[in-house]
Amino acid sequence: MLPATSEPLSPNGGAVRADAVIATRARRGTYPLAAPSWHAFRGYVTDRSDWDELRSVGLPAMMRAHRALALAVAAAGAALVLTLVALAAYFCLAPATASANSPYETAETAAPTSTPASQWKAGEIPSLYQADAAWGDIPYGQATLGEAGAAPTGFAMAYVAVTGDTAKTPADFAQWATDHDLTAAGADTVQTFLAEAASEFGLSLKLIEVDDHALRRAIVSNIPVIVVTEPGTFAPVASLIVLDDIDGNSRIVLHDPASAARTAKSWSFDDITGAALAAYEVSAA
Repeated sequence: MLPATSEPLSPNGGAVRADAVIATRARRGTYPLAAPSWHAFRGYVTDRSDWDELRSVGLPAMMRAHRALALAVAAAGAALVLTLVALAAYFCLAPATASANSPYETAETAAPTSTPASQWKAGEIPSLYQADAAWGDIPYGQATLGEAGAAPTGFAMAYVAVTGDTAKTPADFAQWATDHDLTAAGADTVQTFLAEAASEFGLSLKLIEVDDHALRRAIVSNIPVIVVTEPGTFAPVASLIVLDDIDGNSRIVLHDPASAARTAKSWSFDDITGAALAAYEVSAA
């Protein structure tokens, strides 16, 4: 059999005529997908002779004949699957946000300023904010205390109210959480942090029902109540607030470590129970 060639066959060359695709490859002398790469794949899909071969034999046969093409197609398929998985993970795991007409959606008007340590005393819950300049830039987990430190900041409020200790700040509890790998924003981690930190720092946590009666009883008894909140309410992720008092309109006064504006508001019992994942009375151990 004569070798493939792009030149016209001589009358004496016999009756075998070269296939056009093979002849073109013989003239080039190279196979573009000798090694899998984006450059080679691009050359393959833009080469007219490759399209001719594809139409002639079909993709499965062409992939069997060219291993590098099979690898390139497999890589493209894997990339598509990974993209779909990433998109699904983003939409499933992205932090929830409160709707525009939600009572939890409150605009911040200024940088928060915490109650000065000179005014901290037992029996009173100070307003402490995770973004306070005194500690907001401290690393916390994958972010900073100001960005993600509601748990240690809220815990610090209850700790001061129960013990009167002014030596420990949110920065101290944030460092303890970091040392014990308890900085994740999930509700389970927040509750684990509260339980273990309470044990470490001489506090007692009592899980109570999330209803009007239980919350009212604790508040009027001057017991700080930490409420772990649902994502998309007081924060995009699971967070916490500290309940302090009940005003003359039978609305709850609270401290939100993430928001001075929400701290300044009063809240209905339904607002709190509707956002709560769990509630704890905090007392001395």
